[in-house]
Amino acid sequence: MTTSPLNPRVVQRSAEQQRTVDRETDDLALYYYETCAFCIRVIRVLERLRLKIERRNIRTVPAFREQLIKGGGHSKVPCLMIRTQDGDSRWLYESQAIIDYLEDRFAK
Repeated sequence: MTTSPLNPRVVQRSAEQQRTVDRETDDLALYYYETCAFCIRVIRVLERLRLKIERRNIRTVPAFREQLIKGGGHSKVPCLMIRTQDGDSRWLYESQAIIDYLEDRFAK
């Protein structure tokens, strides 16, 4: 399902479905800063999909910026860090790629 990030429709889930989604988002973290327009697009999608993904502001917490550079290789935001089952991390840059990933995984 592809939707516009500006679509105001909030995803509706049962309480049990939401708990399952919440557990799945434990392995995700969004690196961002609050005045970044592309980050705001991603955050709006997080809110619409009701995703409780940890947000790591690289401007207010220098350690988050260091983690982003060390793990992903760039200080560019937004970046979604995805912990894999084998303990590694995948670093997804570009707001549209992040939105596509989130919608594919959680919009159902």
